[in-house]
Amino acid sequence: MNAASAGHANPTSVGGDSAPFLQIAGLWKAFGDFIALRDVNLDIAAGEFVCFLGPSGCGKTTLLRAVAGLDPQSRGTIRQGGNDISNLPPSKRDYGIVFQSYALFPNLTVRRNIAFGLENTNRPKAEIDARVAELLDLVGLPEQATKYPAQLSGGQQQRIALARAIAIKPGLLLLDEPLSALDAKVRVHLRHEIKELQRKLGVTTIMVTHDQEEALSMADRMVVMNHGVIEQVGTPTEIYRHPASLFVADFVGETNKIVSTFSQGTVKLGEVALKTDAKNLTDGTAVTVAIRPEDILPHAATGDNAAAGGLLPVTITDMEFLGSFWRTHLQGKTLGNTPLVANFSMNAVRRLNLKTGATLNIELPADRVLVFAGSPE
Repeated sequence: MNAASAGHANPTSVGGDSAPFLQIAGLWKAFGDFIALRDVNLDIAAGEFVCFLGPSGCGKTTLLRAVAGLDPQSRGTIRQGGNDISNLPPSKRDYGIVFQSYALFPNLTVRRNIAFGLENTNRPKAEIDARVAELLDLVGLPEQATKYPAQLSGGQQQRIALARAIAIKPGLLLLDEPLSALDAKVRVHLRHEIKELQRKLGVTTIMVTHDQEEALSMADRMVVMNHGVIEQVGTPTEIYRHPASLFVADFVGETNKIVSTFSQGTVKLGEVALKTDAKNLTDGTAVTVAIRPEDILPHAATGDNAAAGGLLPVTITDMEFLGSFWRTHLQGKTLGNTPLVANFSMNAVRRLNLKTGATLNIELPADRVLVFAGSPE
C-alpha cells in the first residue's frame, strides 16, 4: 500500500544511457487567461510508443499539437533528435500525423492520397509508385488502390490515413484519437494492427486517447494528464498497479473508494483495521482507501468471527453478468455499510453459489489496497 499525491512528473525515458529522441521541457500553453499546459516536462525514447491519456480538457491534445507546431507553446522548449524545434513551423518538423476524422482527400484515389506527401518531395514517379505499393501491402489494402475514400469503410480509411502519414518515413508519428470514430470491434482489431505496424517500423509514436483500454493495450508508457499537468508517467502495469494519485487510480480502471483515517500505521474499514506501509502520513490524517474490484477475493461465509481473521462478512445486494465475470455489489456492517463493487469470476460464483441476497466473506489483500491522503472529489 502506498500514499501519493498529484504533481509534476520528472522527465523520464526508457532509452538507457542514450539521449531521448523527444525532449519536452518547461512547456506552458495559455489561451488568453486559460492555462492549458502548466510546466510540462517529458522525455520520450527513440522507437517508443507513448499514449497521452486523460479526460476531455486535460491538455493531452494541446500537448500533441504543440509538438506538431500546430498550437505553439507559450514558453518552454521541444527538442527532437537533438535539434531544437520549439519555433519551427509544422512544415519544417519531422513527423506524420493521423487525425480522428481521417482527413483524406475525397477527390483523390487511395493511391493518390498516400502519394500526396511523396509527390511534394519531387521524387521520381517509379520510386513513388513502389513506395505506395509497399505501404498498401503493409496496411493490408493492396486491392483498394483505385478506390476513393467514400468507397471504403471507416477502418479502411484510417489505415490509408496511417499509410499516408508514414509514407515519407517520418521520425515521429502523431496519432490524435485515431480510433475514436470507429465501432468497438473495428477499434480492437485496428489498435492491434497499429501497434504491430509501429513495432515493425520502429517509429517513435505518440497517441492521444481518452480510452484507458486503448492506452493500456498499446502503450510502452502512458502519460496520464489532468488540468494541464502530468499526473504520472509509467508503463501500463505501473500506472494500473501503482497509481501515483487518487485521480490516476480512479481514471485508469475502476476502483472502490472508502473514506478513512490513518492511525499508527493502519487504516480502519468499518470494524477492521488494515496495516499499511503508506509513507508521509501522520496520525489523524484523513485518507481515501482504494481497491480495485478484481482485487477483492471471495470466500465462503464462516460466521461472526470472520473479521478477527481478516475477512469481512458482506451481503450481495446485486449482481450483473458481464460475460467473462460477474460485477457484484456488496455491503456489510463490518464495512460501516460502505458499498463495494467486486468482479468475481464465473468459477468463483459457481463454486461459492453466489447470488443476490447471499452472504460471504471477502478478503482485501494488503498489497492491493492503496491509501491516498485526502478525500475523493
